[in-house]
Amino acid sequence: MGFIETNDGQPQCVICSKVLPNSSMYPGKLRRHYEKIHTDHNGKPLDFFKRKRSELLAVKKIIKKDVLTDNENALKASYMVSYRIAQKGEAHTIAETLIKPCVIDIVTCMLDDKSAKHLSIIPLLNNTVARRIEDLASNVSETLVSRIKYTKFALQMDESTDIAGLDVLLVFVRYKIRFHGQTIDVCTDGARAMAGATAGAIAKIKEKSNETTSSHCILHRHALAMKNIPLCLKNVLDEAIKIVNFIKSRPLKSRLFKILCDDLGSIHNTLFFHTEIRWLSRGKVLTRLMELRAEVSSFLMDHNVTLAETMNDVTWLCQLSYLADIFNKMNELSLSLQGKTLKIFDASSRVCALKRKIDYWSECIFKRELECFPIMQAFFEENELQAPISIINEISEHLKQLKNSFNKYFPTDREVFLKDREWVVNPFSVCGKPSSLSSIEYESLIDITSDSTFQSTFSSNSYVEFWLNLKNTSFDNLSQKAITILLPFATTYLCETGFSAYAATKTKYRNRLNVEPDLRIQLSKIEPDIAKLSKNKQPQKSH
Repeated sequence: MGFIETNDGQPQCVICSKVLPNSSMYPGKLRRHYEKIHTDHNGKPLDFFKRKRSELLAVKKIIKKDVLTDNENALKASYMVSYRIAQKGEAHTIAETLIKPCVIDIVTCMLDDKSAKHLSIIPLLNNTVARRIEDLASNVSETLVSRIKYTKFALQMDESTDIAGLDVLLVFVRYKIRFHGQTIDVCTDGARAMAGATAGAIAKIKEKSNETTSSHCILHRHALAMKNIPLCLKNVLDEAIKIVNFIKSRPLKSRLFKILCDDLGSIHNTLFFHTEIRWLSRGKVLTRLMELRAEVSSFLMDHNVTLAETMNDVTWLCQLSYLADIFNKMNELSLSLQGKTLKIFDASSRVCALKRKIDYWSECIFKRELECFPIMQAFFEENELQAPISIINEISEHLKQLKNSFNKYFPTDREVFLKDREWVVNPFSVCGKPSSLSSIEYESLIDITSDSTFQSTFSSNSYVEFWLNLKNTSFDNLSQKAITILLPFATTYLCETGFSAYAATKTKYRNRLNVEPDLRIQLSKIEPDIAKLSKNKQPQKSH
């Protein structure tokens, strides 16, 4: 009678493809459809109907495949959009409320309504995006663990507290794929929770790995070394902060001060806020205060505050000019120690250079040569003054304390340790056998430095790339030793930038967000395998 049964148990005509209701599952009703609708096919042999059945099933298979492909592509698109959202730290609702409508509008304008309607099957609801991000983050985590499980790696760790009062621990790892060993180096801020001898994080790690080494973040040590200031200069710094806060902490006073600076034709019309956070430049705050000291003095006198007398005190201004100079120099060092690719050798050489500079500044102050302190020199020349002996003694004492602080937090034994390993930074400058190398390793180093080809390669690449390129060669052992020395982190800079990203992602409007999956995607360089995730997920239409 020309009918087959569908998956739902309903009769379907193989000629016109019409599906009849279950109530039509009677021979008489089926025969009536065939004799009434398809009168021109009366008397057709059985093979004709079999051929029609094969054609109908083939068409149904193609349609089913197309629908499945669309759903698979929609699933993949859902993952890709979720990945972009997590990378930028945006709210999950942005997919359904903004991205999807915008894409549909664009496709409607550039293509047609049919194509735009086709995009509506992409699942981008808030909860769906959250689940996608969790899948992506899990994939990144699994990839990372599989890579570092049997390799040497270095960690940098730091902790903080988020807006909801929850403890946050950030850990970054640096590793070389297919680099055998289980050595671990941990760089922290030196806090008790991290470096405690019994219950600290480093102590817990050392219980699992005896070869673990640890280091104190150079940026944190730099900040600690800067805290030691003589009382007289500390009072000047505190008073300068009070002056800035008096103007900057009140919007009305800030506007009035801006108007005053504009009327006087000043080079600036605003002061900088002071902050205890070491990443922000205290030197810039004091420099701007020195540059606008006349305007600040006039403003304070108009408001009849006692701080106005301070701004007219020549001795106080002399001390302030020195502080502006010295903090600028310290901030230059702090900036040079920041960055994602800073190596321990680069950081150590910059700290050593600062120690030598402090000695030079002390000599200059002793001779009353102020060229190395440009702000202070300009102040004395502008007012035709000579540096008072009391100021010279205060500065000399501060520079002496500063040198002692840097020697305390950056001991010379660490410099000697790195000096013996400078063959990593410049192998072609080595004259004798370093104590850190065995005889066989030193012979390999001689072979490398005697080859002009290697010398040309070293000149055209960084020393990190040079040693990485020697991996899996006859100099593999020396390459692994160099990479092990280069692997540790010098600072916890990545953790600090990670906390900034954390604060921008988990705001007071999203204080209940579990930010771990979003932040892992946002901070990790590992790209998730979206194709694999889509394949393992059952595709279905959006709901």
